[in-house]
Amino acid sequence: MAIWQSFIGGILPYVSLAVLVVGLATKIILLFQAPVNLHWELFPYPRTLGRQLGELLTEVFTLRSLYNYNRKLWLPSLTMHYGIYLVFFWFVFLLLGAPFALYLGLAGGCLAVIGSGAIFLLRAWTPELRQISTPVEYFNLLLVFLVAFTALTGGVVSDWAFRTYLISLFTLQPRLPLPGSYLIFLLVFQFFLVYLPFTRMAHFAVKYFTYHKVKWGEME
Repeated sequence: MAIWQSFIGGILPYVSLAVLVVGLATKIILLFQAPVNLHWELFPYPRTLGRQLGELLTEVFTLRSLYNYNRKLWLPSLTMHYGIYLVFFWFVFLLLGAPFALYLGLAGGCLAVIGSGAIFLLRAWTPELRQISTPVEYFNLLLVFLVAFTALTGGVVSDWAFRTYLISLFTLQPRLPLPGSYLIFLLVFQFFLVYLPFTRMAHFAVKYFTYHKVKWGEME
């Protein structure tokens, strides 16, 4: 057990984070260097920085495109995304020691479980969605579900003790041993981090290219 504790709780966090950063950076660099095969200017489109940021934030926080073109998936997708946003804020405020951080984590975990589970079922049971759904999309949804589910059931998002462990990682002195429920969550989450850069789920890192290089890319 000591070996598993050291490997999952003391080594894999740094390895998975390194793979995530290098993987996302590589994807961004390759996309930045790649030529645009087809310019797809949409008119009118925002030309000022303020309006462009407004357009991006509107899409991020409302999923307007999904609402307009695939409304069946819009509400569960919005639920899942807001769950992910709340978990991100949970992480930040947990490190800062904010007392309301645990509420953010619990709410975010629940929304992520509900949203990812609902999308999975919709894709599996709705004929028109099942026809356009690939196995990897089901796997991605299942992975998001498992990350959120193990965080909730393992007490990760509702226990201040997890903050102590996170801080110990930043000081390069992982505090071990960890409860078994923590190890299960960490193993699932670390696999998610390693897997993320090589999937469509990394779209959050390439929004710039979607809008500025394709939708708003003017011919030179």
